[in-house]
Amino acid sequence: MVTLDPTQLHALVARLVEARVADSLGDVERALTAWRAGQLGALEAHGVVLKHAARCERLVERVTAVASDRPQAVLRDAFDVGAIDRETFTALAGVPPDAVEPAGSLSDDEAAASDKRGMVESLLEQGAILVHIDARGDDVVVPNRLRGDAKLVLRFGYALTPAIVDLAVDERGISGTLTFGGQPFHCTLPWRSIYAAIVEGADKGMVWPEDIPDVVLAGQRAEAVPPPVAVKDPTPEPAPAPRPRGGHLKLVD
Repeated sequence: MVTLDPTQLHALVARLVEARVADSLGDVERALTAWRAGQLGALEAHGVVLKHAARCERLVERVTAVASDRPQAVLRDAFDVGAIDRETFTALAGVPPDAVEPAGSLSDDEAAASDKRGMVESLLEQGAILVHIDARGDDVVVPNRLRGDAKLVLRFGYALTPAIVDLAVDERGISGTLTFGGQPFHCTLPWRSIYAAIVEGADKGMVWPEDIPDVVLAGQRAEAVPPPVAVKDPTPEPAPAPRPRGGHLKLVD
């Protein structure tokens, strides 16, 4: 039984969040340094900032939710990252750390996988979905001609034609045999490679901003910037020379 009061719990949550935010800010600082040195484009650096904001927002939501529902699990997460020692853990939780299952609230990969899996399963119940994938990862299995595409979109569903008879959604990701040009191919998509899932033909879905590839963010930002408008030279253009007038005669029958 956890003996710490709400103030202690909130303080612990704040320490955990602060530690992860500091790590993420390190990524931002490195990106800004590279940008100032001319080694990274402004749009790419901006993408890192956007990912930092999204990552931190989800972190706060995740840790706060776990602290409310499973305070011992938060203690275990704190112990695993060295925020508290074994003696402190045992004094607060009333049991040793080995007796408590960790929540993984500080692990971006585990939390993202759980979040994405639940969302994809929910969306699939509503119909076919369009899954947006960064196919550049070594563990992404798609046809060779599609590998390396950071903007790959694949269609999944339980009632498609042809049917995806082996469609699976589990802790690792999404997998199933799709048809490309009449040829079947078994695809494997790890959760880390998926950054959006949208119900086909409906305004329903989810985007995970922290996982959007930098090249996609850069492209979106570039499209959002209007093209330069040509400024007309204030000097009046010379009047066009008069066209020579044709004769007044015409051919008649």
